[in-house]
Amino acid sequence: MSVYEFGPFELDAERLLLSHAGAPVALGPKVVETLLALVERPGDVLTKSALLDRIWPEGYVDEANLAQNVYVLRKTLRALWDAEAIETIPRRGYRFTAEVRRRDASAHAQPILIGNTRQRPRPWAIAAAALFALILAGGVGLRLLAAREIAPNAHLSFEGARLYQIGRYYWNLRTPDGIAKSLQYFARVVDTDPNDARGYAALAAANAIMGDYAYGPLRPSNYFARARAYAHKALAIDPKYGEAYAVLGMVANEKYAMSNKTMQAGLRDLQRAIALDPTSGPAHEWYGIALLENGQIPQAYAELRLAADLDPLSVATTAWLGDAARLERRYDDAINYARETLDLSPKRVEAYETIGLVYEARGNTDRAIEAFTRLAHDDHFRAESAALLAEVYAKSNRMSEARTQLAYALEHTGDVDPADLAIALDAAGRRTLALSWLRKQHGQPFLRAEIASDPRFNALRNDPQIAELQKPA
Repeated sequence: MSVYEFGPFELDAERLLLSHAGAPVALGPKVVETLLALVERPGDVLTKSALLDRIWPEGYVDEANLAQNVYVLRKTLRALWDAEAIETIPRRGYRFTAEVRRRDASAHAQPILIGNTRQRPRPWAIAAAALFALILAGGVGLRLLAAREIAPNAHLSFEGARLYQIGRYYWNLRTPDGIAKSLQYFARVVDTDPNDARGYAALAAANAIMGDYAYGPLRPSNYFARARAYAHKALAIDPKYGEAYAVLGMVANEKYAMSNKTMQAGLRDLQRAIALDPTSGPAHEWYGIALLENGQIPQAYAELRLAADLDPLSVATTAWLGDAARLERRYDDAINYARETLDLSPKRVEAYETIGLVYEARGNTDRAIEAFTRLAHDDHFRAESAALLAEVYAKSNRMSEARTQLAYALEHTGDVDPADLAIALDAAGRRTLALSWLRKQHGQPFLRAEIASDPRFNALRNDPQIAELQKPA
């Protein structure tokens, strides 16, 4: 068995496991295979075709998959190591440039490549070092920052931790396929370690996402019921397991059954989750989303930034952070977070909505239309795209195109954000229908927050009837 050492990391070639300070790092198997291919031949340029053939022997995949793997690797390594270890060779491939040492199970490490280890510190590295020092001073510890997901207690086995990390990688993608795979891996965690709370809490989180994103054949309420059941099972094993409370808080705040009473209960569960585990990225993410939907934009932005720092590979956190930055009028940051979301997961096309709304706010109609059109490339967002395009076309006096898009959105109202549809109707000169549509959604806290904070509501907000819609049901 070969183990490769570089910087503060170890890579177990047989188990396909990357570790930092003795704790596994959350990376999917294909990402680790990409890293292994590079560290086995440090200093050599590996062509893209050679890497694609090795990592995906089952068949052809687009080069974007390889580029995404390299992006994830760079971001992961940078978070814990002041080194640029992977170099892109234009039009050819990639090369691992840092020092690598290989050892067998019973052998001492032997150097393969001696790189230049005296690199000039970069500003982001200095900032990261300061952050780590602050965390250490507060008693959290660098190991918790790097490996918070690995071992909440002493009962999770090595195999359980490995399965959990793979499941967490897929869960973070938040795609239908990714969540389905995460359910399979988390179920294996429960089979491997049935007396550990982590597997049950992870199944709760995966089912919560199934419901929130309307994935799968069942009604969202069925998945939320499963999420609550798994969360309570985790708490029966460990009453102080923070992530289980985070799932309960997230489900209480989900849009299908939100009310002021459940929102307040959800906020308390999320606050309790954070108190029990201040390093939980999902808890801070869901708390930030709840604050955002409650109209507390600055506080939501701060929570989501913290969540992104704690869980930098979470696609959903980065996407929500982009939207919060937009509502905070931090437009450059919003664009950057949206593009980072697409780098992490090109399938997360709703990031184009954030990009389009920023360009619209800046008066760049052409770029807004381009972004909203890209959103429509995913059939799931076709109706949402139509509502967004209808508003932009109407405000640009392109009424024929606006009416076409609005008609499509009205035919598929179940797939459109009520606020976006109301804004489109008003822009097209149909305010009475816009207000009627908003009244149907009366009492939804997230809608009240959108009316209060979204700049696109500036014209509608002055209508006296809007004041009634701002009152709790």
